[in-house]
Amino acid sequence: MKILIVTGTLAEETIKKQVMGLKHQVDVFALPVTVAAFITPNYAANQLAKHDLSQYDMLVMPGSINGDLSIIEEATGVPTYKGPLHAADLALVLSEDIQLSRTQPANELIQDRLREKAIQEITAVEETWQDIIASRGGFLIRDLPVSQGLPIRVLGEIVNAPNLSLEEIKEKAFYFESQGADIIDIGMLAQNPKPETIPRIIDTLRETVDLPLSIDTLNIEEILASIDAGIDLILSLDKGNMEQITGNLNDEAVVVLPTDMSRGILPKTAEERFKLLSEITEKLREVGVEKIIGDLVVEPLLKPGLIEGLKAFQLFHQAQPNTPLLFGVGNAVELIDADSPGVHVALIALAREAGACMLHVPEYSVKARGSVSEAVTASRMMYLAERRGTVLKDLGLDLLLLKEKRWKEERYESSLETDTRVLPGEGNSEYHPDKAGWFKIQIDREAKQIVAIHYPPSSKEPGTIIKGIDSRTVYQTIIREQLITKHDHAAYLGKELEKAAIALRLGRSYVQDEPLF
Repeated sequence: MKILIVTGTLAEETIKKQVMGLKHQVDVFALPVTVAAFITPNYAANQLAKHDLSQYDMLVMPGSINGDLSIIEEATGVPTYKGPLHAADLALVLSEDIQLSRTQPANELIQDRLREKAIQEITAVEETWQDIIASRGGFLIRDLPVSQGLPIRVLGEIVNAPNLSLEEIKEKAFYFESQGADIIDIGMLAQNPKPETIPRIIDTLRETVDLPLSIDTLNIEEILASIDAGIDLILSLDKGNMEQITGNLNDEAVVVLPTDMSRGILPKTAEERFKLLSEITEKLREVGVEKIIGDLVVEPLLKPGLIEGLKAFQLFHQAQPNTPLLFGVGNAVELIDADSPGVHVALIALAREAGACMLHVPEYSVKARGSVSEAVTASRMMYLAERRGTVLKDLGLDLLLLKEKRWKEERYESSLETDTRVLPGEGNSEYHPDKAGWFKIQIDREAKQIVAIHYPPSSKEPGTIIKGIDSRTVYQTIIREQLITKHDHAAYLGKELEKAAIALRLGRSYVQDEPLF
């Protein structure tokens, strides 16, 4: 295929470098416009109609052009489509078998295509869960299939559930469901059993979400109360409580620990944990317990350390490859001052290597907000990489929130300064109020919108509230409503609105007039 890429003069050389080595024959043509974003469909149609382009199979225009490109195709007789917004994405776009658009930038299409392909792969395997369980082991927790051959399942824990109101429990459950959690876990209070609260909590959750429910406690009375209330999964049984529980089990799945917490016993070495858990699971199977999930216990990094837990997981998985394993990421993620997306991907990759097919995610502290969503994405990445036999990149799903895969910034040419006036930026400490009033900027987290609250001069009550999903829609409304009159005020407002938009996207707190980072 022979392709002509049309751009502006500034980007011409950059684009020529980007398309070198592609399987297609690609030429680059610069219209007499400096910046490609200034090209319009009408202008391009008029300019390109002057040339014989019949040798080309396709024209690729800048993705930044507004409007439909059909007019260019009519003028040239060559199929014409939008390329990506950034030259760095050209090679990826042209190397993929994807139908480009006359109205939508190609980088949006390729991202959507790769993500759609990833989701389709996951959906397809979920539909064959019966065959996978038959060949790889596993079982149903309520109606959720769990197996080594399926994507890792994520439990979102409602921490300290008995201390919350039923409305707060509902909100947590709705939130975890929206983040992709497979199971809602009821976290009880250590050393403060409250079995009387359990039926009400389970009933509330059943009315709220259609997901399996688990309970996180070793207390015998609480476990028995949860069984009576119809729990689906119990976290956890160990040597100290299993004899009092097993006779009351029905179809519940149970997570089993290599501990005797009634006596304060947690083996230190991987071999000791493996041996004790093997003994406990054997005894449970002897009395008819079938839905067993192992948990070799994950401890905080460095102190006391992660390695023994990982080794124990690996030993047990090698001995019992068809027994599902639950890996708790909270002890690592909650107890490290680092951004959680990268921690989750690395930790969950290690968990998968060690045989885990379920994750327990508390999402308790402020710094761990979004952990359930991150764990769900990371889990899907593990499955896709395993299925495709690849490393954890170019999967269609990722957790790149602050970093980027391709550098898109245009290099600054200092030669521009040779014959141009160059001024150092200098601030002005003088303040003159805007006669139209002032603004308070906030974020509506529930609506996922940024908010500009306008106060008329000398007023303590707001006169207008403008809400939008991005800074542009909000500041354009402010200008249209004539709620601002000064240039410096407009510049300040744009800065604060964009800060709020970034905070909303990243899940960071926003405070007006304070740095975001």
